[in-house]
Amino acid sequence: MSYNAFEILGLLPSATKEEVDQRYQELRKRYAEDRFKEGEEGEVAAEKLQQLDMAYRDICRQFSDKGENFYDNQTAYQHIQQCSKENRLDEAQALLDKISNRDAEWHYQQSIVFYKRNWFLECKKQLEYAIQMEPHNTKYSESLEKLTKLLASDKVNPDQLRTTERPMNQGMPAGGNGTCTGNACMDCLLCNACCNCMSCMGGC
Repeated sequence: MSYNAFEILGLLPSATKEEVDQRYQELRKRYAEDRFKEGEEGEVAAEKLQQLDMAYRDICRQFSDKGENFYDNQTAYQHIQQCSKENRLDEAQALLDKISNRDAEWHYQQSIVFYKRNWFLECKKQLEYAIQMEPHNTKYSESLEKLTKLLASDKVNPDQLRTTERPMNQGMPAGGNGTCTGNACMDCLLCNACCNCMSCMGGC
């Protein structure tokens, strides 16, 4: 590694897996709450959260004596994906937070939750992390390619590109219209880009 992952967690390299897990959960809870603050404080917390996740992932790779199967998360991911499709985003996020191994699929599922919240830049970051871990995964790379094209177009309101607070529901009817972005066709494009959610395609 070109950086000190243990230093990011404020631990010595001799720290045990239990100490790493405890420290990671403490810091992640703090940064996850602070990232919604306005201004520079929120931006810094969001960046630290990304660094923390990367450091924790790299430290986990160093442990040869793993006390759990880090890749036995398929059932959880299926549940998370279902929650995302049904727009039960708080539940999906809570399930993601309980998974200690931030593998490529974890970042992909996190990207879906972020896009559903209209946090498109955060969604893009998570897809990039997934591809860094599994560069030959076509599902991840195709999703990022479509999302990048979408962000480069004029289909996304600039106000929705913020990363540390919930986007304003500009352009949406009062009370909402049952879609993620306020536009059914826009939802179709985003669903196709990020999670291939076929249930969203019926509206276009």
